[in-house]
Amino acid sequence: MTGPSLDHAARLEANALIDRLVTDGATFSSADARRLIDLVPVTRAAKFSFIGTLMSPGRHFKGEAAGIGDVTMTEEGRERRIALKAPPVHRIGGYEVTHAPGEIRIDLMWHHTRFDQTGQSCTLLYDTRTGAPQEMRIAQQKTLQLLFIQLAYVSYGPWKTPLS
Repeated sequence: MTGPSLDHAARLEANALIDRLVTDGATFSSADARRLIDLVPVTRAAKFSFIGTLMSPGRHFKGEAAGIGDVTMTEEGRERRIALKAPPVHRIGGYEVTHAPGEIRIDLMWHHTRFDQTGQSCTLLYDTRTGAPQEMRIAQQKTLQLLFIQLAYVSYGPWKTPLS
């Protein structure tokens, strides 16, 4: 789902700001964060949303090939993405960005293709009244095993603080 569009100049500026914000280090520029907060349109997100992927295995075929003998082929599995009340996404450079009041979430464009989501996204938290950036938090994936079902979830831990 995509939200209100940004023009090309705004996307280029937002991409440069994000690149500077996510570089290595323990701090980030408050000015860059404030500009990104102003630039990306805010959308009201639902209280609860869910985004997931259902994967099914492929089918197996057995047969006989002339001159080769018995052959087994495996069809590629299917993947289906599910999104319920997902917030609008802005595609900016190599990032997918969502902006809810008080939080900008920045995901790498192809983060959903990786098994481990650790380090693939971050959030910029800010005060909604003043617009002052408070901190950036980075994704940390954790796994919970229930019998033969493995559930993975992502939480966000402290990463960077604003440079005064």
